[in-house]
Amino acid sequence: MEQYQTLIGVVLEKLTQTYKEMKFNYDGLEGVLRTHTSEEISNTPELITITELRDSYGELISTLEKRFPGIKS
Repeated sequence: MEQYQTLIGVVLEKLTQTYKEMKFNYDGLEGVLRTHTSEEISNTPELITITELRDSYGELISTLEKRFPGIKS
């Protein structure tokens, strides 16, 4: 049905933008964590939260890449 092609295109474009934003955030959180020791991370509530956020982004990214392999381009 041609009437849905535009809708699908818009949704896929937004999904690609969201994926790129998540990758950017994941990389930024990973960068913060790399500047600290594992002991600092495990004893600092803010760093624990950053770790949880990074891990959550990682899970979302992994799921998107599995479901839509072409999104990585």
